[in-house]
Amino acid sequence: MAVTKAYVLEDGEVVSSKYMEQYAIKREGESNKLPTDKFDKTYNKDGLVPPLYNPEALAELLEMNTHHYRAVKTKARDVAGLGWYLEPRDGMEKPSEEQREIANSFLINPNPHMTLNEINEQVMVDFESIGYAFYEVIRNDQDAVVGLEHIPSHTMRVHQDLNRFCQIRGNKKVWFKRFGYEEDVDLKTGAVKAKGSIDANQKANEVLYIMNYTSRSDYYGIPDIIPSLGALLGERERQEYNISFFDNHAIPAYAVTVTGAELDEETERTIQKFFQQDVKKANHSTLVLTAKREDGELTSDPIEIKFQALSTDMKEASFRMFRQDNRDEILSSHGIPPYRAGITVEGQLGGSSASESTEIYKQSIIKPKQKLIENQINRYILEDGLGVTDWRFRFKEIDTRDLDKEIERMQKLFDMGVYSPNMILEKLGEEKIDNPNMDRHFVKGQPLDASNEEVNAIMNSLKQFHEKLVTIATKADDQP
Repeated sequence: MAVTKAYVLEDGEVVSSKYMEQYAIKREGESNKLPTDKFDKTYNKDGLVPPLYNPEALAELLEMNTHHYRAVKTKARDVAGLGWYLEPRDGMEKPSEEQREIANSFLINPNPHMTLNEINEQVMVDFESIGYAFYEVIRNDQDAVVGLEHIPSHTMRVHQDLNRFCQIRGNKKVWFKRFGYEEDVDLKTGAVKAKGSIDANQKANEVLYIMNYTSRSDYYGIPDIIPSLGALLGERERQEYNISFFDNHAIPAYAVTVTGAELDEETERTIQKFFQQDVKKANHSTLVLTAKREDGELTSDPIEIKFQALSTDMKEASFRMFRQDNRDEILSSHGIPPYRAGITVEGQLGGSSASESTEIYKQSIIKPKQKLIENQINRYILEDGLGVTDWRFRFKEIDTRDLDKEIERMQKLFDMGVYSPNMILEKLGEEKIDNPNMDRHFVKGQPLDASNEEVNAIMNSLKQFHEKLVTIATKADDQP
């Protein structure tokens, strides 16, 4: 016996179940096919290795999900966008100021169009969203390193020898070689030739290649989002279902089941008129329906027709829970605290809890990635490229300190004679005061090993120290 289903919406519109089913997964005519790989025809021909996942598709994921996009951008900024500095290498008592000037001169202006912070952030966005990233190292005619560029990862593939890399953009193909690779590589053909045998304008530039290691490949890394692809794609389907159906047809109010007959157009119009007009005029209106059997003949036999009110509360609640579960899984795969991605979780307080979670995020997620980039810049750019061996490049870190508590702790150590004023300033990341009295130790405000004549001078010096601490605390209070 045939059973036909339809839904009556809040506006009285009648929608058959067949129509609704086409929206359960995707909209009519919309393809779920992933972007094609532009390198498909060149892998075997050029000796390139296909990545585990389509990089173009991974890049598009950033545009599909708010939480994934915010996590990637936040991690990239926290790793590489907070600034940088140079510090003497361990054990280097008198580092060369000339080398420092060489390093600063390059790092401050590595590119005529972008700062080092901007280049590093772009590299890290690729690293977080695709799983691997590239710096292009530019040399002049004298073979000296003079610049850095970011190369979009989704346009690059790795050769089997791990020494060459190919980029395709549109119809153009360009080859690169690994930084420090001794042989020359033709930038148009990728052919390897003896060093010095290719004209300067035909030689491939060098690249620094970093990847988020996976044991499944020696050639490519994978992004942190991969274990949560199901959550990310599930969230996309939830959004498309809601937008496609509810945007066009409101919310279902009743389910109509017709047993033993087809729900034809005439019957649909009768139901629609009843809910849109008759019910509004009289609450106890009677609905009389006729229907056709599958063979098309009219029948006066009783036809079983059921109207069942639908509650959307449970579906909407399930969608909200589904969305929250997807969000939590996505953020968990990135290892980022919710509030760091701009999400406030009800029932969770800030204060020390937020500070502790940020410190864990800093130590377990951010610092290892900072070390990865620092090592690349120090080893290849500063040492091999610029000959700088006395200084090393460092990223500035997220400040997770509670400055008021930090100063209070320093005050106690100062009163115990553990720290001198200049030691406190150094701990707070401030410049020392050029005064010998600031290197003295005090117990409860009294200087150790000081004559009576020196006490007044020391007290005046402490006033200068106090004023500087007030300035530091005031700046902290002014920060958002």
